[in-house]
Amino acid sequence: MISPVASSTPPTDPTRAAMAGFAEAQAVLQGAAEAVATSGGDPAVILDVRQAEVTASVSAAVMKADQQNFKRLLDMFA
Repeated sequence: MISPVASSTPPTDPTRAAMAGFAEAQAVLQGAAEAVATSGGDPAVILDVRQAEVTASVSAAVMKADQQNFKRLLDMFA
């Protein structure tokens, strides 16, 4: 008999990871908006905004994939 492998950390919930990514992107955008308001036009702010955009896009893709996988699971039991 094969014994199950014990894991010290539970598997990551993709939807929670995606929501955390959205929260991170929002925080970065908030910081970038404050930087623009105080400094005017620091070029590094553009990189922060771009990073937030990529983070939000990846989070959306993760959430979409998780929803598609859940739909497939439901279809298997239907």
